[in-house]
Amino acid sequence: MNEPNLLVQEYNRHDTICAIATFPAKAALGVIKVSGKNALGIVAKIFRPKVKKNIRRARNFSLHYGWIVEKSKIKNKKLKIKGQETRVVDEVLVSVMRKPFSYTREDVVEISSHGGGLVLNKILDLLVSSGGRAALPGEFTYRAFIHGRIDLLQAQSIVDIVEAKTDFGLAAAVAQLKGANSRKIEKLKTHIEDFLVKVEAILEFPEEHIPVDSSQITRDLNMIKETVTGLRKDAERAERVRGDIHCVICGRANVGKSTLFNRLLRQERVIVTRIPGTTRDVIQEDIYIRGVALKMYDTAGILEPKDLIDKKAIEKSKDKIKDADLILLVIDQSQKIGKDDRFLLDMMKGKNAIVVLNKADLPQKIDMNILKKLHISMVKMSALKDQGLSTLEDTIAGWVKRKGLTKDEDLLFLAQWQRTLLTQIEEEIAKALEFHRNGYPLDHIHFSLQEVFRKIGVCTGQSLNDEVMNKLFTQFCIGK
Repeated sequence: MNEPNLLVQEYNRHDTICAIATFPAKAALGVIKVSGKNALGIVAKIFRPKVKKNIRRARNFSLHYGWIVEKSKIKNKKLKIKGQETRVVDEVLVSVMRKPFSYTREDVVEISSHGGGLVLNKILDLLVSSGGRAALPGEFTYRAFIHGRIDLLQAQSIVDIVEAKTDFGLAAAVAQLKGANSRKIEKLKTHIEDFLVKVEAILEFPEEHIPVDSSQITRDLNMIKETVTGLRKDAERAERVRGDIHCVICGRANVGKSTLFNRLLRQERVIVTRIPGTTRDVIQEDIYIRGVALKMYDTAGILEPKDLIDKKAIEKSKDKIKDADLILLVIDQSQKIGKDDRFLLDMMKGKNAIVVLNKADLPQKIDMNILKKLHISMVKMSALKDQGLSTLEDTIAGWVKRKGLTKDEDLLFLAQWQRTLLTQIEEEIAKALEFHRNGYPLDHIHFSLQEVFRKIGVCTGQSLNDEVMNKLFTQFCIGK
């Protein structure tokens, strides 16, 4: 889909561009987008409306029914016939969005045809032969950015809307598209700008003897630093929402891990037997719990390995536990805590874990006092009898909420290069604070804050940079 070697310098803003905007496969509908100053004229060459009209003069936000037609020359020397033959390609609806009231702020026409690779590519070929140019990846969004309809943060949010895996991630990306985070960063820029004006006044007009309030400079710099740190944390949380939360089911052999895995998946994904050590590899599936995307892993039971296969399976299980965002430690509550249980409970120290007391349909033999001392969330259930599953799912969703992964209004979706810039901005402000604490001249602080101001402009796109443009817009597919 994407062309990683594409450079934005290859975008020609004067061309009228066109592209298939939907996946070119068997489907009820397909859409072809056209944008540019000649969009209406190019479409008029291949569109025949049912009601006779000039599509070039169509009203803004109007819809027109008709046919896409292909003209071909007829020449018969014997009969001495010359002319044109018109052939219908497809029945379509054409929508017109005039500048500046469109995605790109140019004249835009969208052709809704029947789905299917052949018909969509045929219409695209006709548009190109009529004066259009096939769009490059991200070129429509680039035009929206360059014409001031969106900034780089909003452009990034479009990528995240397309790639959203959860309700939370989608809601946060939409909030960013609406400008929520752009306003936060604009407010930060204003604070820095006000601070720079004060410092510049002191530096430029020494004869005025403008008083320097050292404590106020410290407060201003700390306030700016706290704001940037908050944005960085919002970006880190957004990165977790953007991806999946890795949740590992672990426990000693034969405690019901695979039965629980199957219950969470709502299908018999893993073979379950009474023989200990049936699972001899890490099995992974993607699931959704209360709108949260999880990569769920069923691991081999932690026990003394009988052979090399067992040993490798247990090593993989331990690796997954080490890297997990959340661990579901399954313990058989119908038995006393054994040495393998104690080993795993020790592994949970400092980790995000929920203890699943399985086999609640059987008499309890476990000593609850041992578990209560650990201060770990616990859920009683019977995976076999399908009892308590809803409570476990609520507990998982509650953990996600407590971790702040569901506050969509505070998430800041950034690309890797933007997150790197934010870290550099934070370091630069820390440097300015250090200069001030050590009694350096104001010139040093002024230079650091100017660098911060410049980098924030790069992050939002107010300071244009070809490398930055390339990194962002090559994430898009053709037609976006």
